[in-house]
Amino acid sequence: MKRNRNRPTAWLLAALMLLPAVSGAAAVFETLRPGRQGEQVRAMQSALRYLGYSLGVDGKYGPQTENAVTAFQRENRLTPDGLAGSMTLNELYRQAPQFLPENQSEPTATQAPAPTVTPGPQASATPDGAGSATVYTANGGSLNLRSRPARGNTTIAQLPFGTQVTVLSVQGAWTQVIALGQHGYVQSSFLRFGTQPANPASSSQPSQDATPTPTNTPPPETEQAAASSRAMVYTANRGSLNLRDRASYAGKVLDQIPCHTVVQVLSRQGSWSQVSYRGTTGYVVDSFLSYQITQSTQAPASTQPAQTESPQAPAQGLAYVNTQNGRTLNFRSAPSQGNNIIGQLPYGAALSVQRRGETWCEVEYKGRSGFVMSSFLRFDTEPTQEPAPAQQADPTTTPSLQPTEAPLFARTLRLNDSGEDVSLLQERLIALKYTVSRTGVYDSMTREAVAHFQLQNGLTSDGVFGSASSAVLLSGNARNADSPPLSYKTLRIDDRDPADGALSAMQKALLELGYPLTVNGRFDVPTHQAVVAFQQRNGLLISGIATPITQSTLYSSSAKPYSTPVESLDAGLGKGGGPSTSQVKLLHWFNDIKPRVAAGQRVTVYHPSSDTSFTLRLYSLGNHADSEPATWQDTQLMNRAFGTPSWNINTVYVKLPDGRWTLAAMHNRPHLTGAITNNGFGGHLCVHFLRDMDEVLRNDPDYGASNQRAIRKAWLAMTGETVD
Repeated sequence: MKRNRNRPTAWLLAALMLLPAVSGAAAVFETLRPGRQGEQVRAMQSALRYLGYSLGVDGKYGPQTENAVTAFQRENRLTPDGLAGSMTLNELYRQAPQFLPENQSEPTATQAPAPTVTPGPQASATPDGAGSATVYTANGGSLNLRSRPARGNTTIAQLPFGTQVTVLSVQGAWTQVIALGQHGYVQSSFLRFGTQPANPASSSQPSQDATPTPTNTPPPETEQAAASSRAMVYTANRGSLNLRDRASYAGKVLDQIPCHTVVQVLSRQGSWSQVSYRGTTGYVVDSFLSYQITQSTQAPASTQPAQTESPQAPAQGLAYVNTQNGRTLNFRSAPSQGNNIIGQLPYGAALSVQRRGETWCEVEYKGRSGFVMSSFLRFDTEPTQEPAPAQQADPTTTPSLQPTEAPLFARTLRLNDSGEDVSLLQERLIALKYTVSRTGVYDSMTREAVAHFQLQNGLTSDGVFGSASSAVLLSGNARNADSPPLSYKTLRIDDRDPADGALSAMQKALLELGYPLTVNGRFDVPTHQAVVAFQQRNGLLISGIATPITQSTLYSSSAKPYSTPVESLDAGLGKGGGPSTSQVKLLHWFNDIKPRVAAGQRVTVYHPSSDTSFTLRLYSLGNHADSEPATWQDTQLMNRAFGTPSWNINTVYVKLPDGRWTLAAMHNRPHLTGAITNNGFGGHLCVHFLRDMDEVLRNDPDYGASNQRAIRKAWLAMTGETVD
């Protein structure tokens, strides 16, 4: 393998070339070409990145910039030659005028005008997202949220009439917004800036997916300080809510507020609320707050429980699980002790009290109603850091097994294993009514109970308690031994519709709930993404695999729609962490890397075009490294950097376990299987490292060769070296 110095000379020619002047029709730009460097290139890259294209902003017209220019040209019906000439740059700066170079005049008025839109007087064009607007369609229908500011681009969500959005910038006919936790563009003429819409004048009924998303934000004219107001954090995926230093997604995260925490609301400002949490004042997205909290003055009862009792007079309010030593509390379908447990509530969980009696309370927890014993609740105060003193407990309460920083089940448990983790497993199985004794030893009875648990929860029933089983057990959605057998077949990426039409039926059910996909009988990428979104919104294990539990929830009456708000990743998460180009080597897969790594090890991946880092876990090592995102967060970061999962090749820098950085190429399209069940990926991906081209052409002449060419092209752009 030979590397030859080949100093690029294209930029020398480009520096001498200027387009002839164009009379009055548009601004005249110098044509920018691959190899060019400088502020003109930097401005173009900034505009492209602002519009959502994946590239770095370094002032160098390299391969990724060329690809972004070509993609922009295709989407705007320009000649896709990768050269940024006057037509391309005029259209680019029309859509992102704030990046127009200072020494370049604005495009003239004879350029094709955008449709005229007159936004309301309070329209915000501030980049920090402090402005707000409301969807206002004439017939009460939904408004498309698009990935780019142009018709025909991908619709990533539909915003029901009345939905409030955070305005990032107004760009003529299009407005850049954040809505339902997603970033995109909508037509400005369908927004009312700074006002709350009245009901649409038309008498036509909106479609099911046009049902307005509930919002707790009052109209701006009624916004006022509310120092005495309190609200409870409610995120559909049970995650924490970011507390920021200003009312903007770009604001610094000061703290994270757990789901169901009660906070003091100081004021409400459009789609944001100023709150106080643990002595810190900051801002949160208002749609993740529930204001349905009233004072409850009745003290908790201490009467010995009776066998049966109906709750007394209505007494809505808030209560917290307050059991001995942090134990979980049985959540029952009826106000009596018996075979009616529908779940366990963790210590400190916030409950909405529907009816309150001396012995039993009817409560709602995460959208589900049931009954708990009043003596194990503490009413209308925030939970303390430590469990309350010992008291008489519901005899069947069990130790809380909620996930912690250190996983409760850090190893795979098999026959004859022993230890505290085995005892915890046995206790949890007992709580779910499986036949087992708490011995601390993984005996044959435990193995049979685990096999039964796996069968009931759509897992491989082998009696070995591994990561997949523990993830389901700790998810809060585990099915007990009395649950009816699941009749759904597991469906995963690239499956085709079975004879019973189960895949098409699943797609139809998701579509009816507003999830964006096409009913085609193929488990394609849109279906995969819809399954992930459904699992996230319904508090399920986020696997990307349509497990029997996922399908059972989908067909239930409690299935949550796509419009259910979920908080997106912080904008600054995963940024940086990459090496300088001088630290990146070109290491050979078979000679330098494969002998020194092993399946199960983790590597850091840095995507220079988006300045994003994430972690992969090596899955299987062959002619390339089959890998998978280490966590759900890593999957989200990777997809934010690469875009919608696809086979598109991205060049990246990989930090190996020994600390060396090397150039590689990869995609983000899940396929086949993986070992991690809670990373929202549902398969594995391929990371390609440098190999001899003649060997690749013999063994992997198509996709493998394409990755090798991408690696060589990126290396040439980085160093000027040609690799044979």
